[in-house]
Amino acid sequence: MLKDVILLAYPYQKNFQHYLAEKELADVTITEYARTLDDFFNYLHRFNWAFSSDPSLDNILENDVRDYLSMLLSQRELKNDTYNKILSHLNGYFKFLFTHELIAHYPTVALKGLSKETLQPTIDFAWLAQLPTLLTDQRLSYYTRALLLFSAYGFTSQEILAPGFAELAAKLPFTPVERDFMHDLHVYLQPLQTLQNSTELFLKTRLDRQHPQLTAPALHKYLKKDAPLLDFALTPRKLHQGYILHYLLQHRSTSATELQQQLRLDPASLDYYRSLLP
Repeated sequence: MLKDVILLAYPYQKNFQHYLAEKELADVTITEYARTLDDFFNYLHRFNWAFSSDPSLDNILENDVRDYLSMLLSQRELKNDTYNKILSHLNGYFKFLFTHELIAHYPTVALKGLSKETLQPTIDFAWLAQLPTLLTDQRLSYYTRALLLFSAYGFTSQEILAPGFAELAAKLPFTPVERDFMHDLHVYLQPLQTLQNSTELFLKTRLDRQHPQLTAPALHKYLKKDAPLLDFALTPRKLHQGYILHYLLQHRSTSATELQQQLRLDPASLDYYRSLLP
């Protein structure tokens, strides 16, 4: 029995395989579990700094599993049923560890599978080439277009919405099209800036001089309304990932140290994004 399982060991492999065998699962199914778990732990050792520096099972958190699953979708473009099978393998393993008191928490308990209708997320950077056209598309809100512009300069939404960002934006080397948009943006913002007594670029429409900055949920309302007008994922995270991949494609010969500094990435994150490059 289990003659096909000759993969690298993962934590408590022998115990877990014995548990699966007692449930009378087929050898091929147990082999699939082993492949999933070997791949998962290899990923953690390579890309998860916290786990690789201290490979304890209690160092595996829900977000670590989410990162692995996101990688499977973005890099390997899995079908939903394959994704769900892998999640089921991970969930079965961590449930075994938790119920046998081998771990103190259960990192997959809140994770859900994908429905057949769910579209697989992709990391797209084609929008960067479309930026001049997007900035002049008056169907899109000013905040949506501003997010696209500043995302193209490598800023995250957290940085864009932070107090003081207007001062950083004023120093950017805008193109003529971008300068025209910024002029129009300032004209649009002038009444709001007067209302809020603020020079920031992302402002609430209701008076709140103590906290005038637009919140992330409020920004997402603008993005949700504009999303059907575009053929790419209009989410801050996807836009930033697209910027990173595009930058890496344009700077293949740049050293890892320089890339980490320029893109503000830790070594594991840089390795992850590099692994997505064609």
